[in-house]
Amino acid sequence: MAERYRVSAIVFDLDGVLVDSMPAIREYWTDWARRHGVTAEVVLASLHLTAEELIRKFAPNLDPRTEARATAAGQAKMETGIVALEGSRALIDRLPRNGWAVVTSARRELALRHLALGHLPVPDVLITAEDTPRGKPDPACYLLAAERLAIPPTRCLAIEDSPAGIRAARSAGMIVLGVTDSHQATELVEADAIINSLAALQLTVIQEGMPIEVFVSAASA
Repeated sequence: MAERYRVSAIVFDLDGVLVDSMPAIREYWTDWARRHGVTAEVVLASLHLTAEELIRKFAPNLDPRTEARATAAGQAKMETGIVALEGSRALIDRLPRNGWAVVTSARRELALRHLALGHLPVPDVLITAEDTPRGKPDPACYLLAAERLAIPPTRCLAIEDSPAGIRAARSAGMIVLGVTDSHQATELVEADAIINSLAALQLTVIQEGMPIEVFVSAASA
């Protein structure tokens, strides 16, 4: 069924929503798991957490802050071929500056790098791992984005590619779209609607600033 949402802002996850970076991220953490004697699959299943949380969980003998900085530097060296996902730039270009934000569990230096590799602008509101103590599914990151946008969470539409991200945005009170870049649609059933690509969205800015009307067609699900 087609859905239409009228909101005041769109809050995007970054990796797997705006940029095609998940293969590079998985490659890095698979190598990290091997080097630290951890099963790669269990680490990859927890990539919604911040790097510090991952390190505390799987390598508690390491200093989490020092290792998180090292993982950010190491990940940057391994990243190649990261590009913007279909429809992301076109969608962002239609939004007012005060009408969108990015929420990611990545550290800020990686988030900025991924935006740059995707040739995407840096939003005025960018929430990264340094801004909140816990990663998704904790809703703190989405609540902080709404606070900095000065828009109630219930007036925000979040776009996520992971079950944990969807739960975080829903717990914050946002409408949530799931996009099937890194997970199957069957894993994203907690979202209000599911799309295959940002290119599937039709967007209308009703007037300068807000509100924003987002149309999700049945063919997108």
